[in-house]
Amino acid sequence: MSNAPINKASTTESPISEVSQSSSDGLSNKQVQQVLLTLLLGGTVVSFSNSALNPAIPVFMSVFDVDIVMGGWVLNAYVLAMSVGLMLSGYLNKKFPFRYIYLAAIFGFMLGSVIGMLAYSMSFVIIARAIQGLSGGLIIPLSIGMLYQIYPQQQHGRVMALWGIVIMMSLAFGPLVGAYLVEQFAWWTLFAITLPLSAVVMAMAWRLIPDIRSHDKKSPFDTIGFISLLIWLLTMMVWLSTLKIDFTSGLFSSEGLLKIATLGLLSVGFLLFAMVWWAYERQQKYPSLNVRLFRNKTYLHSNIISITQTVGLMLCLLLLPVLIQDVMGESALWTGIVLMVATLVASVTTHYAGKMVDKQGARGIGIIGITISALSTLMLAWCLYQPTLWLLMLIMSVRGIGVGLAYLPTTTVGFSSLPKDEVTEGAALNNISRRIISTIFITLSTLYIDSRGAQLLVAGSSDSTASAIQEILVIIAMILLFTIPSACKLPRSP
Repeated sequence: MSNAPINKASTTESPISEVSQSSSDGLSNKQVQQVLLTLLLGGTVVSFSNSALNPAIPVFMSVFDVDIVMGGWVLNAYVLAMSVGLMLSGYLNKKFPFRYIYLAAIFGFMLGSVIGMLAYSMSFVIIARAIQGLSGGLIIPLSIGMLYQIYPQQQHGRVMALWGIVIMMSLAFGPLVGAYLVEQFAWWTLFAITLPLSAVVMAMAWRLIPDIRSHDKKSPFDTIGFISLLIWLLTMMVWLSTLKIDFTSGLFSSEGLLKIATLGLLSVGFLLFAMVWWAYERQQKYPSLNVRLFRNKTYLHSNIISITQTVGLMLCLLLLPVLIQDVMGESALWTGIVLMVATLVASVTTHYAGKMVDKQGARGIGIIGITISALSTLMLAWCLYQPTLWLLMLIMSVRGIGVGLAYLPTTTVGFSSLPKDEVTEGAALNNISRRIISTIFITLSTLYIDSRGAQLLVAGSSDSTASAIQEILVIIAMILLFTIPSACKLPRSP
């Protein structure tokens, strides 16, 4: 895309009207508003579908008779496939017009919805989510890159706040709508409900998004980097999904020590491969993922914060339905209500945080947000001794405040520190880092809960699953607290 300077715009309260009469790609004010609206609706489709499925994970486990490890692959398949889409987004954005890539991605999401509707086994549900993940991996970074292209830098905070509010509102109402559909109809309606809105987004994209083309069409595709990372991801996740941790036989027996040694050697092997891949990508002129962007310290530290916040968020989305529905024996509707209230609080917080970051920078906001999200995660672990729905709702709402302050403002500052033509690559690198690490954490956490729960059950514990979830939440809280130094490295002022 063009790197021509963007004319300054007048500052008003509405991000939609805060655009110049002529953008860097020669778009009028009306065209910019149309592009913004289309991208917001597209992001809504992706976010709503993802959040609507979360309360249904226990339902999938029951309908298809699978355990929590297999149920976790409803999230993992989406995240891994999204990583592939993220790796492809930067290259495709340089090779083809934005509109055609966006249309293809929305069509792919619709295809995944159709396959999900017709699924007759858990494997097909996972395949459907993988196709949707691949499409979502294209939609999100392309949308963010376009927004940073058509808006001037001094408005990035408010524009991203608007993006965050719309996405979070989708995340808020998704669980409630999904729970209602599961309770009143059937699980397949979770896929069917996104089809009409996806069709509307396709029509809008075809009609309203201009034929914006990148000026860089000569960059070759990094086939070696892409395929090697893909093989690494698939191999590692297949290994993790088949890994069994047996706490009941004793870790210090000869069998236990052999398992620990094998686990350690394989972990070191995966780590060494990742380091070799990283070194290779740094030397490439046109890498599949531009890891050189991490040389930008502001971008690096903003990513550290967003990664840990995503890990905490994803684990809460997975564990809360299990806790409310399986441990507490409540309806899926209550899962939707708790998640909706928490996400609404986070969206309101994001709105004000976006305005503050444009004026005050992200350092102070980030430190406060991280502290609140970490302490509220500890409170969530504490309340599991005697869980009640209202206490869960209160603590998750407090946690929403922390996420609203810590996540979007720090991510916005990280993107703003990059040149405009690198924002799409930066968004892809940010998203794939969050997805890969959160997928690893989700897989290890489900394995731990399954194995640790079995050990506690043998020991006579009546709430073995809740106790295992408590331990995971404490670990997440500690990880969040360790990111406060990264927040201290962010700019003090915009």
